[in-house]
Formats: sequence, structure tokens, C-alpha cells
Amino acid sequence: MTCDTEVSWQTPRELEGVKSRKKALFEISLGHLDGNSSKNLHRVKGLKVTLESRICAVGQAGRIALELLLGSRELSSGKATRHECLQVAHIGPHLAEHASTEEHLAAAAAALRARPQIVILDEAPQSGDDAWAAAFQKLLEGHDDLRRFRGALLLAVEEQRPAIVQLCRERWQGAAGWLWQEPMLEGLELLEDVLNEESAFDSAQLLQEVRELSQQVFFGEDSVQKARDRGWTLALLLQDTEDRVPGNAGRQLCGFMCYQISPKSAEFHIARLAVVAKSRGCGYGHHLMQWALQKAAMLPRSQCAWISLSALDEAVPFYERFGFTDMTCDDIDDDEHIQTWMELKNISVVPEESEDEVEDQ
Repeated sequence: MTCDTEVSWQTPRELEGVKSRKKALFEISLGHLDGNSSKNLHRVKGLKVTLESRICAVGQAGRIALELLLGSRELSSGKATRHECLQVAHIGPHLAEHASTEEHLAAAAAALRARPQIVILDEAPQSGDDAWAAAFQKLLEGHDDLRRFRGALLLAVEEQRPAIVQLCRERWQGAAGWLWQEPMLEGLELLEDVLNEESAFDSAQLLQEVRELSQQVFFGEDSVQKARDRGWTLALLLQDTEDRVPGNAGRQLCGFMCYQISPKSAEFHIARLAVVAKSRGCGYGHHLMQWALQKAAMLPRSQCAWISLSALDEAVPFYERFGFTDMTCDDIDDDEHIQTWMELKNISVVPEESEDEVEDQ
């Protein structure tokens, strides 16, 4: 056998009831993990695999997500849904131990002949298998074959690289107690406290764009001025652009968030969140929320026990996907109803300081 072993990415077997390539084959809307056995990951949000999926599963968090997909790990609460006839091919060095590169490729070809709907291509650097590393690289080099594959492709890697980014549209990753799925959004920058850091960049144009956006979304409100008046922190989500716009050095506004941390009430309050109209549905709102939830998780529960917000009624389903609960008894179908108060319990990943440590400070 030569190193030219042919690996054929065959059309997956049909699944009963799956008429659309966008239909979920595996999904976890919201679930919880036992943090003691999952590297301090507690909440799982929005994992979804369809026949169209091209997902990069990054690092240890990505590997835990793959274990949930493969059924080797269970949620402590919540539900993972999976098509009962789903076939998943996990291709890695375990298929042909102590093998040559050619033998690894032959094992991959054999796994694909079963015509699985989902293929996991596992980099598995921890195996220390140089022959598999060469086989993995050869499989990646067949970009056109991977792109033409009609099933879902998941790449398990330790870190993102250009070759991975070219193949994947989404990623599984985790931080600060959360494990989530998000679009591969490149070139993003989050400016955390722009009202106190205005001298660090030319803010005039960006703040004007925030004003205009807030007026559109929040019934004529100037959220910049309100943030100043109420002591809110204003964070901006920007993306690099090739079109150099005077005043923002090639960065365009994607969205903003106003928030306030109140240690006395142990609350992280998200006062405003908005995304530029042309950028909605691209994952920027999710990115802002995930950033805020990670920030809250890095605070001890004595400083942040709850995350709260008042959602415009049309945004309630968005926040529910993160686990926020409607704390009112309001009828949101009432034509005059506008906002809904929602809360989420913070799961801190920071240990509380002991009394002795507090006294030392």
C-alpha cells in the first residue's frame, strides 16, 4: 500500500424524517454538566449538528462536546436529542494503533465506507502518533473532498489554525464555566469601557453610531448619555474592515452592551444590548452575551449571585436560550406590554475569599 491510499467521502445514508440538511441530527439547547468531572464546565448552550455543519471542536471543551455527541458523557440536567439511527464515524489514531500513515488512511477509508452522517476527524495530538499526524494532515489537504462531503464534519483540534478556519463555519469551545457553539467570527475586538477610555482611541464616530443604533432599537433613547447619567459601563463590539472609515481606523461597529455590576446586591445587570441591523443573525449578539456571562462567572458569588436584564418582548426567546427565566407574571401577548424582567443564576468559577484573606487585605 502506498501513501496514495484513496479516502472516499461518500454520500451519507439517508435518515428517516430528515428531509432538510438544516434539520438537527444532534442538539443540546441548554444543559448542565457535573463540574467535578468536566474541567469546571457547568453549562452547555446551543450545540447543534446538521448535515450542513462544519464545526471546529477546540481544546478540552470541544472534546467534552464531542463526548456528549458520542454518548460517552451525559448531562447532569437538560436534554441531548439525537436521531435514533444516527451514525457517527470517529476517525483518529485509535482506529489503527501502532500503524503506518498508509494504514491510518486505510482505516479512515474503511470508516467512511459505512456512509456515516457525521464524521469526527480527530487531530489527537496527545497520542504522540507521528504516523497519524501525517495522515491527519493529508486528510486536511484534501479540502475539496471535505467541502463536497454531504454530511456533517467536525474537526477536533487543540487550537485553530488557518487550514482549520478555511474548512469550518462554527466552533465548539468553552471558558469560565460555559461550553457553547458559535460562528467563526474573525477580526472581532471588544472595547470594554469606552466612556472611561475615550482618550485611548478616536471614539467620536463610534459613539455617534451607538447613539443612532440605540435610537432605532430603544425608542429614541440616547444610550451613551444614559450610560453616563446612570454610571453604566459601555462596551463596544467592533470588527476589522478593509474599508477605512475616518475616525475608527478600519473598525466597524457590530453592536454594544451597557451593564452595571453591583457588589452590594451581588448582581450583574445587563441594561442594554443591541446589534447593528445589517449584522443581525450573524452571531454578534451571542458573542456579546457570552462575553458578559464569562465576565460574571469570573466574579465570586458574593459579588455576583445573579445576572439580570429587562428584555424587549421580541428578544425574550434569545435570552431564554442562555437560561434566563421570566421573573414576572405578565402577559407578554398584551399589545401594550414591552419589556420582561429576566434573571439567571450565576455559577461562579472563582472561589470565595476566606475571612483570613479578607482581613489581610
